[in-house]
Amino acid sequence: MTIWRITGGSPRAEETAALTVVLTALLAGRAAAAEAAATEDGNAPSGWHRAHTNPHRAAGTWRSR
Repeated sequence: MTIWRITGGSPRAEETAALTVVLTALLAGRAAAAEAAATEDGNAPSGWHRAHTNPHRAAGTWRSR
């Protein structure tokens, strides 16, 4: 699991949520494409691989202070 940390500036909660959504969508798309390519090549994913589960709340459920 990757831990995200903003090291500069003072982004608002909405800006951080927007960045999280974009990065999550990008990485999920790449993972799906890689998995599809592996199954097309006959290289099925091994048994140790688990699907990614996002431990963070969805962007629409965030509350600002």
